[in-house]
Amino acid sequence: MFRVPLLFGVLGGSGQTAEQIDVRIIRRLHKGVGMVSSISRKSVMGVAAAVLVGLLAAGCGGSSGTKSADGSVSTTDITVAASGSPTSGGRMVYGLEAETDGFNPTANRWGASGYMVGSAVFDPLAAFDDKGNWQPYLAKSFTASSDFRTWTVALRPGVTFSNGQPLDGAAVAQNLNTTRKDALTGASLANLADVAVDPADPMKVIVTAVDPWASFPTIMSGQVGYMAAPAQLDAGKPASSTQPIGTGPFVQQEWIPDNHWVGTKNPTYWRTDASGTRLPYLDSVEFKPVVDPQTRLSALVSGDLTMMVASEWPVINKMRSEGGSGTIQVVYDHSESEEAFVLLNTESAQLTDVRVRRAMAECTDLTPILASSETPPELAADSQFVKGSTFYVDSKFPRNDVAAGKALIDSVKAETGTDVTVQLTTNPVPTYTAVAALLAEQWSRCGITVQQNVEEQSKMISDAVTGKLQAVLWRQFGGDDPDGNYVWWTGKNARGLLTLNAARLQDSQIDVALDQARASNDLAVRKEAYATLQRRQTELVPYIWLSHTQWVIGAAKQVRNIGNITLPDGANARQFGGGVFRLTEVWFEK
Repeated sequence: MFRVPLLFGVLGGSGQTAEQIDVRIIRRLHKGVGMVSSISRKSVMGVAAAVLVGLLAAGCGGSSGTKSADGSVSTTDITVAASGSPTSGGRMVYGLEAETDGFNPTANRWGASGYMVGSAVFDPLAAFDDKGNWQPYLAKSFTASSDFRTWTVALRPGVTFSNGQPLDGAAVAQNLNTTRKDALTGASLANLADVAVDPADPMKVIVTAVDPWASFPTIMSGQVGYMAAPAQLDAGKPASSTQPIGTGPFVQQEWIPDNHWVGTKNPTYWRTDASGTRLPYLDSVEFKPVVDPQTRLSALVSGDLTMMVASEWPVINKMRSEGGSGTIQVVYDHSESEEAFVLLNTESAQLTDVRVRRAMAECTDLTPILASSETPPELAADSQFVKGSTFYVDSKFPRNDVAAGKALIDSVKAETGTDVTVQLTTNPVPTYTAVAALLAEQWSRCGITVQQNVEEQSKMISDAVTGKLQAVLWRQFGGDDPDGNYVWWTGKNARGLLTLNAARLQDSQIDVALDQARASNDLAVRKEAYATLQRRQTELVPYIWLSHTQWVIGAAKQVRNIGNITLPDGANARQFGGGVFRLTEVWFEK
């Protein structure tokens, strides 16, 4: 990451120096922060889009080809319709893209893979419905004060952790306060002044914010809203990360890192389906990290896996072909996902001049960059929001104007008497280095000398957040609600030796806009605030946008109810986001 449906496990402590940050934090980051990747895989945050062809046999849905009638890429699901009611039983073997450093929601770094396992063991306090609105999940209700500085979280009665401990106010307060103290995840709750059990009701927690926080429940749908049992939080390391205990549908039986994670049905799980059948339907689930996406797909087709996730175009095209021939099912993620972009350190030499940053954007031509990975041109990004988003505005992001870019660089050279040199860093992955070479060639047309730098991923990430790099191929900024990205954009986190705002951009207009959006539940106010954010980012160019992401899940033909999950009250939940969803209601047709 830096992210995940909502990115909440983050670096913490703005008052800490880089030397005070445990080196394990940097190691954790590379599990989830990423490289660019509209251009390749999202091991951290890669970018891809899913398309499909073919109309399957009876009972299946799909499109008749790669393109829709208007020429756009089709993302219609290819699924097999159920012939009857859900049946219980069976073992799911799910192929993940990576391993995770542990399963403590208050401390570990979860990327997409961490969220998949985490969603099997834990439940969140809140979740999103199919309209994109937050709803209570483990919580029965969230009640805010008129100024949004105080939230009362009431919990559902009768819910227990798999070890028998009750989910009560004390357990929730312990989870949130443990998160607040953690160097990795604490920044996500830095706006909280106090979390305590309601003295009048042990099933309620009172959360007090420093500044108004109207979108607080959305944060509780992500990692820091997943509730771990007090016994897990009290356990010493490594048990607190390696032996998760939650209220979720599965109970961990075994975890062999870099090999597999196995969970069995939680016999006391608190949820039932509409007919009263206790969930989950599956008897067990096994998650297997299979880093190479081609190998994952081969394992799915051969039957060694029953589900997998992917975001790499070469693999997506093969999945499309397999789906079209009826070999597998394919389901697409339509949530607000991450963006691939060039991250610019606005405090680094020469990039402190906005003219240089703008010239780099002006001289970037997305057509060959997207073509290098077969990414559809309609996935080109000019903002962190897709064009259909509630918050998107056309801010006229600069691009593909060599004359304008060269004029800016010429003016800088004339004024300073020196050449403009920029170092561009990427991973030692062929697709990434190819993209870096394309960017270097494009920027050179404007008179910029580009030094290409290749670093192993964990070092690249640590160098980026400690300000040692200039331009970096990057991926970030997913989430159902943009407030989940507050920590990455605010100027509060742009100072110090280690910064969450890796672009190190400090702008009072952006900060005011972010605080306005966070303090209000008025959609018009929030839309205008995020419009200001986008316009200022276009003016100041901390990022050169490349493309949007879309994840795809592949499944064996006998799998049913892929992504179609419900909320505790029976309403439809969001199917999945960032390639992640709960397996609570998935079943096998026999």
